[in-house]
Amino acid sequence: MSNSTTLLDTIAANQASKEVVFNALMDAASPATLWGRHASACNGLTWGYYGGNYQTGATAHAIANGTLSLTASTTNYVYADATTGAVAVNTTGFPAGSIPLYSIVTGATTVTSYTDARSYQPSATSGLAGAYDVGGYIAGTAGDSEVVWEFYSPRAWTLPAGASGGAKARAAATGSSTFTLAKNGSNIGTLAWSAAGTVATLSITSSTSIAAGDVLSLTAPATANATLADIAFTLAGTRP
Repeated sequence: MSNSTTLLDTIAANQASKEVVFNALMDAASPATLWGRHASACNGLTWGYYGGNYQTGATAHAIANGTLSLTASTTNYVYADATTGAVAVNTTGFPAGSIPLYSIVTGATTVTSYTDARSYQPSATSGLAGAYDVGGYIAGTAGDSEVVWEFYSPRAWTLPAGASGGAKARAAATGSSTFTLAKNGSNIGTLAWSAAGTVATLSITSSTSIAAGDVLSLTAPATANATLADIAFTLAGTRP
């Protein structure tokens, strides 16, 4: 970090090839421009943004420069997916668990004003800081259609489609067994064991936003497996 004694290359008034030094400085600072307004790509109701590298844990996501089509005569909300870094826009507000980028007010044919909602937030550019893991333990065997676990969410987060996580039982199932995961009573995924298996596969139907106050539940199958027992499980979510 620079202060009164800068660590950065500086540009002198009489220096030759100033553009070389300036471009090198911008390249070094480019992580800060991720998702920033790409002015030359903005025109009318088209919004341009800069790409860059978005890191989630050990996974790097290459975000290309892109554009979005804005809706006329309203407020548009531009945001990034906290798992993939992909940019999207709506007119209802920043979705729970997303990374807010810009709120943009439009007229009939052009942008009339915009607010930069980005900030320096390590959780928005570091997958570890943005992790939100929720787990539980089910002692013994489950009863038929028994609700074996519930979780009251104290904050907003997201359970992505294809989320990592899963479950392992100490005692194997004698046949296939599928537990249902629900949010506020609506099914959003499953934990499934194969016959003679101890490790389950987690399947999330689609990316699911969890709001503060939502309740997740896990329910055993209508005919519970008689031997599947002592289950530990984890849902790997994300938050901005």
